[in-house]
Amino acid sequence: MMISGSEDGSIGPLREALTICAASSTSGVLRITGDPGGTIHLANGLVTAIETSGAPGPEVLLLRSRRITEEGWDAAFSTAAAAGHPVSAELLARKLIGAGELEALLRIALADAMFVLARGTVEEYRAEPGPADSGLALEPGVEADGLLAEATRRIRVIASLSLPARYARERVAVNPGVARRGVRLGEGQDEILALADGRRTPRDLAFTLGRGVYATTLRLARMREAGLLISGSQLAAAAARQTGHLGDAEPETAGGLPRRGRARISLPRRASPPARQPELRTARGLLWPRSGRDPGDAPTP
Repeated sequence: MMISGSEDGSIGPLREALTICAASSTSGVLRITGDPGGTIHLANGLVTAIETSGAPGPEVLLLRSRRITEEGWDAAFSTAAAAGHPVSAELLARKLIGAGELEALLRIALADAMFVLARGTVEEYRAEPGPADSGLALEPGVEADGLLAEATRRIRVIASLSLPARYARERVAVNPGVARRGVRLGEGQDEILALADGRRTPRDLAFTLGRGVYATTLRLARMREAGLLISGSQLAAAAARQTGHLGDAEPETAGGLPRRGRARISLPRRASPPARQPELRTARGLLWPRSGRDPGDAPTP
């Protein structure tokens, strides 16, 4: 079904689609086309799982938060796939996680994914009845009305914060003055500051940290108000002012990414190096910095 618009954004189309599925006790999937879009898994009209590129799923929350090791996950997933039963059952059987903790995590993932879908746009939805099939599904599922009510509350909370309209897509950077002020950090702020390199958005940080998008956005907003964080565009402008090339700062696209310009910066020509003395020769490989890889730069789903 095509969507032409709604007075309350994506909440209206989502509520309409899920109400239809609940009334008919649909089991299968509800595919949402839009930004970010996703797939809502249903069992007898109840929501059991949501997959979307806009929010970390249960697997990401389990692994990135280090609740479960990658080795433990791989073993449980392989066994569950071979036996044809949900991976959640295998995780419990191997005692990799408790039943209460797993249920709480699945509910957190559901609420966060619905918040992201409701905050985005819905262009089209399509129900595909069939067997409920999701590796990490909440059993029994939850009613859609409760998820949508919580999504509405979260949207209102975010709207009440002093954040730019495009903050969900804005790159986050550390305020250069943080180190000089000697601010005392806590509650995981140091971890966020280590990752806020001016290239990651709140969604990127949520995936990297293994936390919900809503919780991550709230934490970033508080850190922004405390002067710990600034936007990537503010960081670029500050750097341009310090180097005296304010006019050379790269403009941004609508998504907050730098737009490549044609201007080139002329670099001074380096003087020729002095002749080496034989006794001072060193293997050049020892002088090169070793390349490293930031584990937070792993591709996100």
